[in-house]
Amino acid sequence: MNGRQLYLALFSVALFYVQAQGQTPWSWDLTTGPEVMMQEDAMPHPFTGGMSAPQWSEVDVDWDGDMDLFTFDRDGGRILVFEKTSDGGWKERPDWSQGWPALKHWVLLRDFDCDGMPDLFTGYQNSIHVYRNTSAAPGVPTFEPYALPLTASWDFGTGAQELPLVCLTIDKPAIFDVDNDGDLDFICFTETSSSLYRFSGQTTCGLDLVCTNRCYGMVSEGSEDNTLYIGTDHNCSFNVVDPEGRPAPTEEALNERDGVHAGGAITALQFDGENFHDLLISDVTYPTMSGLMLEDATDGQDSTAWVDMAFPALVPHAGEADSIFLQRFPAAYPIDPDNDGDWDLVISPNIALEIDDDQCVQLWENQGTTDTPLWALASDHWIQDGTIDVGRGAIPVLHDLDGDGDLDLAVGNKERYEGVNETPTALALFENTGTSTQPTYAWRTWSAIDFAFNGIESGHPAFGDVDGDGDTDLLVGDELGLLHAYSNTADPGMWPTWNMEELAVQDAQGEAIDVGQFAAPQLIDVNADGLLDLVIGEKNGSLMLYLNCGSASAPAWCMQTTPEFETSWGGIQVNNALGINGYSTPCLYQDGGDIHIAAGNELGEIQYFGLLNPADILAPLEATGSSWNSAMRGLRSSGTLGDANADGIPELVVGIQNGGLRWFSGTAVGIASPVQPMSPVIAPNPARAGGIIRLELQQPTRLEWLDLRGRSVFALGVQQAGTASLPAPKTPGLYLLTAQPAAGGMIQTVPVVVQ
Repeated sequence: MNGRQLYLALFSVALFYVQAQGQTPWSWDLTTGPEVMMQEDAMPHPFTGGMSAPQWSEVDVDWDGDMDLFTFDRDGGRILVFEKTSDGGWKERPDWSQGWPALKHWVLLRDFDCDGMPDLFTGYQNSIHVYRNTSAAPGVPTFEPYALPLTASWDFGTGAQELPLVCLTIDKPAIFDVDNDGDLDFICFTETSSSLYRFSGQTTCGLDLVCTNRCYGMVSEGSEDNTLYIGTDHNCSFNVVDPEGRPAPTEEALNERDGVHAGGAITALQFDGENFHDLLISDVTYPTMSGLMLEDATDGQDSTAWVDMAFPALVPHAGEADSIFLQRFPAAYPIDPDNDGDWDLVISPNIALEIDDDQCVQLWENQGTTDTPLWALASDHWIQDGTIDVGRGAIPVLHDLDGDGDLDLAVGNKERYEGVNETPTALALFENTGTSTQPTYAWRTWSAIDFAFNGIESGHPAFGDVDGDGDTDLLVGDELGLLHAYSNTADPGMWPTWNMEELAVQDAQGEAIDVGQFAAPQLIDVNADGLLDLVIGEKNGSLMLYLNCGSASAPAWCMQTTPEFETSWGGIQVNNALGINGYSTPCLYQDGGDIHIAAGNELGEIQYFGLLNPADILAPLEATGSSWNSAMRGLRSSGTLGDANADGIPELVVGIQNGGLRWFSGTAVGIASPVQPMSPVIAPNPARAGGIIRLELQQPTRLEWLDLRGRSVFALGVQQAGTASLPAPKTPGLYLLTAQPAAGGMIQTVPVVVQ
């Protein structure tokens, strides 16, 4: 097949995608959502999606002179941006979190070219990728690829050679101007994680780097624990030629960088008040951080003079806490949230497993001065105290729980950390105390039911009047693939009270319904007979359908199978990460006589499978178009649809692995600006694998490469109109390039051949 034939074949696929996307009459905008009250106070940012392993950098997004807060959560590759308000608080800006490059592992914003705008450094396959800030106006920064990957000169005795910087993706490097010579330096663990690399900048306002030491700080870490060896106990058996050889700082460089580099001063702070930079390091299996107090050794190398193994215990500190303490792998991020001129520390875990992820952001303030620091723990859940965070794996459901005519909000979860080996599943409830057109949610409880009493884990809630008595009952799927029934014993119109009715719900044949693992039920009348039916997601990524073949007061669950798909309803198989699991969660919505079928998946998407065919409810169902929530990153999504403001268009609430929710306000397709985001002409096409293509954009746009199975290959946000450059996929093949306005709206698709 020649290039033209490939193009035509792909173009026909693209047309199918565009037409299929038109089946849903709505689109959604990521917003801050309605007001949520926690007792007497409104939550500042309730719908941020939760936090697990957030990383923090400062950036002035709106160019107002105040530093805003960029947050990258390595759990799911999520971005949050908070605006600094005039009263010193923080306001989450969903519009500022869209349009960034697709990122993973770790992200730090640092200004390497002295233009006053922070550039983007991120981990990629044990190396570092750099994107240069090209912003021409306030708003979400625009970036273009600069160094993919970043390289440095290495010399181990056989001559210098240019090689990529080594930075393990599980780690987080230190990036700052260590020697104050006008350029950025890089410090990260070696491949063995026992000693430190130093890559020294050679050119003011540039990224000309040399590996000047692979035993930096003259310190090494034990291979089996976090013991640090310094002085005569330190051993460096293999180093570069002329360790620490680097240009001396010039007075011109020092003057040029003063007050310009957004990041160098942040990481060059003094932890002990001495006149030399210091380091904080941590280990993946330990809850504390080690403070390395450095001095300039007689041989010209930076040397560790002494170590505070539980920083800041051995340096001046105040308050009740003597040491930084998180369950695992704490990492430090110097910022100045109180704008007092000295650097404070935000501490977050650098891993998302086995952590207290609904209380994992500590703020340690410097209550002294730059010269005489005094460290004090100001908050152990900074920023998090203003958001809905139910621990891990949030599962939202919009439902009228008390029968008063408006939609309340229930949130299940996979687990909530309450101590080592104490991670119960729970059901949080928020009552709509506003109206059916203007909701306001008031927190009622974090745990409505004691699931642990019956050994239920990873509870997934579904609501409906199962017994026909006029109130809201509850079905709960669990990690073992079973369902459990709770009846509502409160009077109709009252806030529900649930009691166990049936442990391990049985089907019509008297067998326990068992879908394998991670049962995710939804109650909805699929066949329009006036009875609630059961749609159940499960770990392997399919949906199963059980029709109610009993009555409204005595349901009997009859599994629906077909020879073609066996137990999988319509052959639905949601997207997944490794071709194994999918963790499907049903997200069906009845709009008049139509039932829209969607499901959450392991990748954090809400996939749309079109309208149910009422004449053949077991007909094949296939995913159509991009995910509904493409404006948000995350993992293990669970979605719910409901018309929360009674405008005839459903809202979409998505829960993710991080433990929180994102709120998408519904709009009708066609209401948004009719301006098309992308010209159908791109050049070159066919494109060279790994090369650069160019296209014309008519507004800020999110671009995404998809393979022919609809899987995302690469995404990039462009925040200005005009000619844009985009890297092509590195593997030859047939691809779809999709473009969606950053503000939301219809997605365009253009076929591209990559050779």
